[in-house]
Amino acid sequence: MIELRKLVALLGAFLSIWAVPSTAIAQQTEQADARVFLVTPLSFVKQLDLDFGQIIPSDTAGVVVMDSAGNIFTGGGVTQVEGTQQPARFAGFGQFNQTVLINVNATSYILTRNGGTETMLMDTLLIGSQPPIIINTNPRRFRIANPAGFFFFTIAGRLQVPANAVPGVYEGEFTVTLEYE
Repeated sequence: MIELRKLVALLGAFLSIWAVPSTAIAQQTEQADARVFLVTPLSFVKQLDLDFGQIIPSDTAGVVVMDSAGNIFTGGGVTQVEGTQQPARFAGFGQFNQTVLINVNATSYILTRNGGTETMLMDTLLIGSQPPIIINTNPRRFRIANPAGFFFFTIAGRLQVPANAVPGVYEGEFTVTLEYE
């Protein structure tokens, strides 16, 4: 009987030591964003902004041209830095074989340096679809080929970079309007 008491006491001591929580050596918490694009019939949403990426200007003016697939071509005194360029991307929803007109609000746009007054001109907008196809009729018209009615298109263009451009982030806006026929 004494041996059984010793065994119960030892077992109780062992369980009390084992039940004590251990102290964490390190703890880290991360957060992630979650989002969804909801597209209703006869509507569209912007998925990505147009971003010409990072460029290096010089004492000679130059241009940066982005095609509707996001490929960059430079000319004059501009050098592209590999990285983050992308065309603006939109998603829409209509009906199979429906005609859609794409309109933009101007033919050129001024991008202004954040925190400054310096500007660059963006013009020659290129409108494409996925896979990239330049839509070159005026107004820019296409038929929805997807039987489910979903479609995507991109907008890119040309950026005119002045000689000795001041470093910084240059931003501007353009408006896209869709007309479902």
